[in-house]
Amino acid sequence: MKKIVLFLSLLISFSSCEKEAGEGGTSVIEGQVYKIHTFQNFTTGVWDTLYYQLDAGKDVYIIYSDNQSDVYDDKFETDYNGIYRFEYLRKGDYTIYTYADSIDMNNVNYDYPIFKHIKINSNNSDNSVEDFVIEKNQ
Repeated sequence: MKKIVLFLSLLISFSSCEKEAGEGGTSVIEGQVYKIHTFQNFTTGVWDTLYYQLDAGKDVYIIYSDNQSDVYDDKFETDYNGIYRFEYLRKGDYTIYTYADSIDMNNVNYDYPIFKHIKINSNNSDNSVEDFVIEKNQ
């Protein structure tokens, strides 16, 4: 009987060791947020595009799953170059997002989210994310 109890307790302890996505690991997700401004040059009539870095302080959010509908688990405020970095993550699926500002045809400002899905496959990995491009058009 003692052997069965010992076996069951070992089985339960090993089965509960599988950890979900979240903090407590050794992996990193990092990237950059920047803007593209598209406008029509009134002198030439040609459409021009300007690339520029964001001011510091743009919030990037992370969800410890691949479900965009979940509430965010953490956020990071970008540095002066628009760079963000989430550290100490475990293997698993993650969603990161930030808000882009836009102006509609009636000159009404509104924000909308831009999502990126990331899968961390191994510990001790650096995961560079394709940059967030936030377009602001006039």
